[in-house]
Amino acid sequence: MFIKYRILNIIGILTLFLQFSCTTENPIPTPVSYVPVPSDVFYKGSYMAYVKHQETYGNVVFKENGVPKDAFQSIADHGANIARLRIDNPPYSSSYTNGYADVDYGSPEKVKIEMQRAQNAGLKTLLTFGYQSVALEDNQRLNPYVAPLAWQSIANDVEQLKEAVYNHTKAVLEDYINSGLVPEIVSIGNETNQRFLEPNMLESDLPPYSVVRTVKLLNAGTKAVRDLNTKYGLNIQIACHMFDASYLKTWMKMHVRNGLDFDIMALSHYHAWHSLGSFTSWTDVVTFVKNTYDKDFLIMETAQLFRTGGNDAHVDILGTENIPVGYDNPPTANTQKEYLKDFGQELYDAGGLGIIYWGGEWVGSNTLIFPDEFGAGSSWENKAFWDFNYNLHDGVNWMNEIVEQ
Repeated sequence: MFIKYRILNIIGILTLFLQFSCTTENPIPTPVSYVPVPSDVFYKGSYMAYVKHQETYGNVVFKENGVPKDAFQSIADHGANIARLRIDNPPYSSSYTNGYADVDYGSPEKVKIEMQRAQNAGLKTLLTFGYQSVALEDNQRLNPYVAPLAWQSIANDVEQLKEAVYNHTKAVLEDYINSGLVPEIVSIGNETNQRFLEPNMLESDLPPYSVVRTVKLLNAGTKAVRDLNTKYGLNIQIACHMFDASYLKTWMKMHVRNGLDFDIMALSHYHAWHSLGSFTSWTDVVTFVKNTYDKDFLIMETAQLFRTGGNDAHVDILGTENIPVGYDNPPTANTQKEYLKDFGQELYDAGGLGIIYWGGEWVGSNTLIFPDEFGAGSSWENKAFWDFNYNLHDGVNWMNEIVEQ
């Protein structure tokens, strides 16, 4: 999630209907009769990409009951079975990082360290390929979807860009596999609602959105994973990730008809920012995805407050408007725990594949995470699983309270 562009992304959805162009159409899979059946494996966990970076550069010591403890082990001991990590492309420094450490926690080398920690704690991993350069100068990122710096010169050539996506995905993932680190799920792209790896120009100057172009690029990443599955006899599942359930029907119709290849439909959902649209419940969402497209469904991002306020100088976002009626407000750790337990339970009962939290580890500190005008710190510390003293709190126990049968 890139915070400064979330509002732009949401606005962009509203214009998509008038912008997209399609040149080929494949039929939607024939609907099957779907009866909700809980998945054999229900994933519960958190995004954990910033742990080592915060420990190294922010003087963060993750604790449990006041005693230092490995953060990955802590979530595993409280019901998690998966950790989400994310790979991004260079550069990892810009004028915004002056005076701070490079934000290279998304480099393949740093992510490998975190994958090993997750594996040591008994956790599976979900690996997101973001394909973005995290630290760009403002003139290198004129729109929220810009291709990484090394690929900007070929961003107008979809065939060269496909090759870059394929080679990058395959090289990183094959190195991990040969190191004994095999992700359970690979997500091709992050919150790819519409545009993906675009030329570096103002959004108003971009050509009309092409579904075909996006499908080609996403499928290049998928093909890299499929080829490695075949080569090594693996079964890494492939997710496509977008946000806002109210847009899900349109997104799937547009992209699946144009040949998008994936196994899992993954969604971000934040109560204050998104809605269910024409869906009546999460059971309805899961049923639609499985019945109409024969795909699994996963919540890849969500969050809830455990308190108000912050403990660093960074701007805070996603306030108490994120708390639905019926949950403690002002929030407590119980607000977070009950909201996530209820959300996860409905998904499990409906046959969903899992629910993964976003920013459970993003505590407040003097660490620079996003190289932007807001500087060091966290906009999420009142939604993390560790309190302002970096001590694990009761909100994390939602994972243990989902009843699986």
